[in-house]
Amino acid sequence: KVMPPLAEEELAEGMALVDRHNRAYGITSLQEASAVNDYRRWQRLQAIKQAGQLKTRIYMMFGYNALGQFREAGLAQGAGDGHLRLGGVKIIVNKASGRLWPSPPELGEMVWRVNQAGFQVAIHAVEQGEVEAAIGAYEHVGSRTVAQQRHRIEHCSECPQPLLKRLSKLKATVVTQPPFVYHNGERYLATIAPEVLPTLYRVKSFLDSSLVVGASSDYPVVPANPMAGLYGAVTRRAASGQELLPWEGITLNQAIALYTLGSAYASFEESIKGSITPGKLADVLVLSDDITRLPPAGLKDVKVLMTIIDGKIEWEA
Repeated sequence: KVMPPLAEEELAEGMALVDRHNRAYGITSLQEASAVNDYRRWQRLQAIKQAGQLKTRIYMMFGYNALGQFREAGLAQGAGDGHLRLGGVKIIVNKASGRLWPSPPELGEMVWRVNQAGFQVAIHAVEQGEVEAAIGAYEHVGSRTVAQQRHRIEHCSECPQPLLKRLSKLKATVVTQPPFVYHNGERYLATIAPEVLPTLYRVKSFLDSSLVVGASSDYPVVPANPMAGLYGAVTRRAASGQELLPWEGITLNQAIALYTLGSAYASFEESIKGSITPGKLADVLVLSDDITRLPPAGLKDVKVLMTIIDGKIEWEA
């Protein structure tokens, strides 16, 4: 049996609840990356936004099968406004059945079609074979196009050096998950093969290879709190205290940039958000501590006191 779609009021109520939850974590913008999003979901989000039930800015991606719906509606990449903006096409590559789906030739064709339609592509790729398939599909359209369209790899979890070299030549954007180090690090150390472990969430290596990197929580897979991500990116420690590839740790300023300018670049919005600069959106948060003076171990315990969006206080402790 198939679950029925949420009723209008259920979706609105659930979105408003998540919105409040996000603002309590200091989140002013999010990228909704579900591959089941379609034109109907876009319309419903517009209605919820217009009703004033959502404060957080949303960049909504959609599934490959919905590409025709948006083209028929005359909508292009970036349609909408500063509160709800249309993103690119999310494609999930996996080996759940023991072999890659979509196959590399099919994936290449899908990327080419989305690219021809003028949309960004965001490929979900976790394991090495999936990451290699994503890179191969992007090589099919060429590095100049990949850079211009800001085509992305979501997760890029297992990335050995040969794949990293190819990725660097492509100038693809990587959106990865530093909080996974904190929340899942102990499990990774216990279950992932020793030869695979050194390829895992290589944030420093991505940055050293001149890639643009954004960070996310992948909520609801792990909690949305960005402080766990900052802690994981800087210390490379799991909640248990165990270290996961400590040489892949980055500076606090680099970690902050993942969540700000890096993620803004990934959604073509670095000119309006991602830094406190005259002329940019007044999206600001107030923290319980000066994180630039804290020892790294304290990052995970920092609280949000106030979240400001568009110059308005939208959450306060």
